[in-house]
Order: sequence, then C-alpha cells, then structure tokens
Amino acid sequence: MPDRIIDLILGIKGKCLDKEESIRQEFKLSPAEYRGILAMTPGQPCNCNALSKNMGLSVSRGSRVVEKLIKHKYLEQKISKEDRRNVILKLAPKGTRVRKKIEVVLNECEQTIQKKLSVSEKKDTIKLFHKLEDCL
Repeated sequence: MPDRIIDLILGIKGKCLDKEESIRQEFKLSPAEYRGILAMTPGQPCNCNALSKNMGLSVSRGSRVVEKLIKHKYLEQKISKEDRRNVILKLAPKGTRVRKKIEVVLNECEQTIQKKLSVSEKKDTIKLFHKLEDCL
C-alpha cells in the first residue's frame, strides 16, 4: 500500500482514466472530443471561444475539435445574425444522446464510490480533495 499521497492520487487518476478510455472507445471519441461533449450543456448554446475555455484549450485547438464534433454530427453550428464571425454551437441530437450515456456511466461510478463511504467520510473526502486541489 503506497504511503505517499501523490502515489495514491496517481492510482486514482489511473483508474479514472481507464474508465474514461472505455467510454471514449465505446463512442470512438478522441480525448479532446470527449471533453468537448462534456463541456457542452444540453439545450444551452455557446460560442467556440467559451467552449475552448471550458475544455482548457486554446481557441485555435478548440476550433479544430469543434470542426471534428460538427463533422461527426455531435455538434450543430449556427452563424450569429448580429456578428457573422460568431458561431453559435449546441449539442446535436447525437451529441445529446452520447452526453447522456456518458453521464449515466459517470453517475454509476459516483454511486459505486458513495456506497463505500459513510456520510461523514463522503464529506471529509470532498473537503480533502478540495484542499488538495488548492495545494496544486
């Protein structure tokens, strides 16, 4: 059993990445496309700049991801009437279905974790993770 906090964090991260990888493979998504779908809220449009920021990518890299998501029919685009340079994006029906399926898998993972924790352990774990996040 590792004694270093970083080893425990890396172990948890590895397990999360394995789960994410299986989801991405099921839908044939790249890591960036996966993040792009998760960064969108069903029914709420946004522009490419906001989506890029939500994904943690530069606007130019975000634009390439958006192009792929549009090409694979996960996103729909509409040119703003007020400013033709502004492209409004929203999840297409296919993207909404995939987003919902991803959420189901993530919720199942959350439930698995929560079943193994008492209410106080859950609160303590969340508090500790926030504290660790603030450290980095």
